[in-house]
Amino acid sequence: MEFHEVLEKRIGKRSFSDKPISEELICEIVKDAQRAPSWANAQATHVYIATGETLKKIKAEHFERVGKGEKGNSEIPTVSRNNWGEKSVASQDQLMKDWKDFLGDLAPFINSQKVLYNASAMVYLTVPKTAPQWALIDLGAFGQTLMFAACARGIGSTPAHEIVKFPDEVRKYVNIPDDETLVMGIALGYPTDEKINDFVSKRIPVEEVLTLKK
Repeated sequence: MEFHEVLEKRIGKRSFSDKPISEELICEIVKDAQRAPSWANAQATHVYIATGETLKKIKAEHFERVGKGEKGNSEIPTVSRNNWGEKSVASQDQLMKDWKDFLGDLAPFINSQKVLYNASAMVYLTVPKTAPQWALIDLGAFGQTLMFAACARGIGSTPAHEIVKFPDEVRKYVNIPDDETLVMGIALGYPTDEKINDFVSKRIPVEEVLTLKK
């Protein structure tokens, strides 16, 4: 698959089949992700992946806690949408409007979060608590490369705060050491034919992003 094709096809998938991803394929995807750039080659990002019975336990606890209305407490603090700046707030508001127009109802979107998208593999990315903030740039690049590598192999993905909103639930089953910060979660799986997987979020015009000086 050509890179531009991967770039176009890599959209957030929020409904996966029960088909498992082989351990060999997971290792190949992570190995590709290791080619992401890293500041001074520090390679501070660590990868934890839950599958099988471990992931079933995480999903079950997550569903129960969401059902109780428990508030999340991710280790990278969330910020109110109103603090992102006028343009970003407008973009986020437009996103939810587009989702509602596309689905006709936000229930499928909300319900997909409750079940953690029925992912067959869940990726958790961490950095040492001693690492500088630059490590987060590396981690983001690692995550993006991982999703591209998965897409090239027919595996769908979606990064979501929902996946890491209850860090204690993840730590309990995945055994992340206390000296690491849980930063990012990525759901992986073989996408279903559900309509929710066809949604493509809009991007603002490149002219509003790019400042080109000659």
